[in-house]
Amino acid sequence: MEIDRKAIAKIISKMLDNPSEVGVSPTTTAFNEIEQYIERARAEAIGWAHADCCVALDNGFDPRQQEISEMLSRAEHDLNNVISKLDDL
Repeated sequence: MEIDRKAIAKIISKMLDNPSEVGVSPTTTAFNEIEQYIERARAEAIGWAHADCCVALDNGFDPRQQEISEMLSRAEHDLNNVISKLDDL
């Protein structure tokens, strides 16, 4: 997703823009931030999938009958919108 690429680029840019006094980039800090970003993204995706299944059940549909490609398309749209709104805060 484009939003993930932007987030990772932001972390890498921050790392490269803040070398130590001897010119060493803080790679450990960047790796930790990327790891935290991935953990948050996974948790968000799992929560979204759970909610999507609940909505399907509430509407009388069996989520096991859904096409994964349709689910992925909805997830990408919804998660990109949620994450971009959070970045604005």
